[in-house]
Amino acid sequence: MNLLLAVAKFVVGKMIHSRSVVLDAVNGFSDMITSVLSIVSVHYVGKRTNANHPFGYGRLEYICSMFGSAFVIFMALHASYDTILELIRAEASDPDFNTAVIVLMTVSMAAKIIYGMTCRRVGKRFRATALIMTGTESMGDSLVSAAILLNILLFRVTNIDLEPWLTLVISAFIIKTGVEMFHECANKLLGVKGDPALYRELKRIIVQEDEVRNAFNLTIHNYGEEKSIGSVIIEVDEKMTAAETTKLVRRIRRKAMETGVRLTSIGVYGTSIADPEDARLWDSILAIMKDLPQIQRGYAFSYDPEAETASFLVLTDLSAGDEEKAVGDLKARLREEYPEITFEIDPVLEP
Repeated sequence: MNLLLAVAKFVVGKMIHSRSVVLDAVNGFSDMITSVLSIVSVHYVGKRTNANHPFGYGRLEYICSMFGSAFVIFMALHASYDTILELIRAEASDPDFNTAVIVLMTVSMAAKIIYGMTCRRVGKRFRATALIMTGTESMGDSLVSAAILLNILLFRVTNIDLEPWLTLVISAFIIKTGVEMFHECANKLLGVKGDPALYRELKRIIVQEDEVRNAFNLTIHNYGEEKSIGSVIIEVDEKMTAAETTKLVRRIRRKAMETGVRLTSIGVYGTSIADPEDARLWDSILAIMKDLPQIQRGYAFSYDPEAETASFLVLTDLSAGDEEKAVGDLKARLREEYPEITFEIDPVLEP
């Protein structure tokens, strides 16, 4: 459909000297190229994992989309450049907007709307994010066709030609869309924090386990729209046996898979606050943490009375200052309060 519409628009646009129609044709060609790249990427995305690519080929889809976005941006910039030169030199000729052009743009607008609605409906049915995005983009393209159609009708009624300015507006719209697509794909390749709702749901599932006191350092990496790899650290009673911990980890992994996340690593830290003295010491440390804005929370407390050593993890607020300084300030406060105890404090990352 994209190919047929693009060829028709390109030929007619050249015949009637309409740069906006030609630009819409170029946008159609870019949609076709994007579709071809998507088909190619889907072929590789479906390949099984291997020793060289243990997480599959899912991110190839983002690379193909980036090439498609770059092509769209280049063509739109080229059209803008030519249009600006025509405006400066006053070389633009009046287009010949005949009935055939009106019919073509009407058919194009209707086809884009139907195609976009179909893609979105099927995409939602199969939870295919790429297909939903394609449908949304097609609906946006229908607005471009509608704008060109309105300009044609305006020209036929008033003989006012706004095509050069319309071409610049369409180019800006296409460039904006291309840049947003490129930026989104680049972010997914570089690695960004995933959907906050997924983080909350996965963390809720983990802490629902009776043996889990806390879950932190949850990280999720995206290796394609349907493949997410993650890791997490859980806090449990240090008296749990290896067999009990193994069963717990297996349960968490199974439940995480139900959300679409494969937890390849589950770190386990033990905490010891069963003894009343240890509990009072930990409560006192937590109270001191509240006075330090850089320290958000403490985890995995353990105290060795023979060595007089207390160890635990802290979550720091990186926006409030340097991480090492935050830990150093906490150690200084604890040394003032408990000079006889050696404190081993390790910072953790919370994406």
